[in-house]
Amino acid sequence: MRWASAKLVMDGLLNRDPHPAVMRFAGFENAMKTLTAIVAFTVVFALLAADADAAKKRKRKYRAAPAPVTHVDRSGNVELCNGGMMVTADDQIKGCTALIGSWITRDRKATAYYNRGNAYVGKNDFARAIADYTDALSQRKDYAQALFNRAVAQRISGNPQLAVADYTSAIMLTPGDADAFAGRGMSYARLAQHEKAIADYDQAIKLKPDHLTALTQRGHHHVRTQQWALAIGDYGLVLAIQKVSVEALYGRGVAKVYSGDVRGGQADMAQAQAFDSGVIARMTTQGIPPPQITDRTPAVAAAAPAANAPAQAAPLTVAPSMVTAAPSTVTATPSTVTPSTVVAPATAAPAPPSGTVQGGDLAASASEAKPRGFLDEIFGEPQTQPKPSP
Repeated sequence: MRWASAKLVMDGLLNRDPHPAVMRFAGFENAMKTLTAIVAFTVVFALLAADADAAKKRKRKYRAAPAPVTHVDRSGNVELCNGGMMVTADDQIKGCTALIGSWITRDRKATAYYNRGNAYVGKNDFARAIADYTDALSQRKDYAQALFNRAVAQRISGNPQLAVADYTSAIMLTPGDADAFAGRGMSYARLAQHEKAIADYDQAIKLKPDHLTALTQRGHHHVRTQQWALAIGDYGLVLAIQKVSVEALYGRGVAKVYSGDVRGGQADMAQAQAFDSGVIARMTTQGIPPPQITDRTPAVAAAAPAANAPAQAAPLTVAPSMVTAAPSTVTATPSTVTPSTVVAPATAAPAPPSGTVQGGDLAASASEAKPRGFLDEIFGEPQTQPKPSP
């Protein structure tokens, strides 16, 4: 019996008319192999699926750290970080903060830092704005707008030397940017480096002849250096472009007073104060205090009145304590002249100490900063809005 069974197996192995029992055994073996393969495939697939799910969870956990400070989705954060008329500075900061803590490209993170810095400038938080512009530059070293805005924040914060360095770096990247030259000129003026300041104003006006800031600041420089005709000319150009320019109108009034046109100067200064009552304080901080105007005394009455004064009215003039009237010139009393006051053409203004900040510049304003960056979608290269005309 055992011999017969062995023979049947041998016949099967040798393919010699295999017995039906051998056929049944072979079919069972094939079925087991198939089942094993199916089980192995199922196990491998389950492991891969579990690993993929774990990877997604890790990715979500990473993107959520630090936790967003706003409850809107990522597209909402992009809209908030882009800013706009309907977005407050606080909401823009929230949106940008959420994007900065998420998984985005370096260029896009630079734009988010830049936009958040602009929002801080709008809140007059210049220290945080400078920190964000610095972070933006760490992500994108050739970010000219971040350099410019950091320079603005440094200058307004009272760091003109650092501002000069940033303006210079921005000019190296964008040599045709008139705003950068005008801003560097204001920084040089605060450092009492007036020759460099006037050179930068000239370059800004050469690049953009209707640059209001450069024209206004150059007019201020001419007043501080007693070049009344040049000051009146620059202020006139500003007022031809922008009818209501308070500082240009007031500066022209001061220049007219010291050049002898007291009546016309008084009219300009009064009109400027009607538009903005704070112009006197702002101009005084910039080294252009108001002349003291009083009724003409009998001792001075012999001086010729202004050409446009009424025939019968007693004309007004600069007080004798500040300016002594003469038929052709107006001179200052030396005892009342200080480095921050406007002096008469006959005497040179005392030079301020080297390295000190002299006067000021235009009022600090977030509008001076470059425009916001524009994040058009969650991933991809950021786009920047074109720079608007000042």
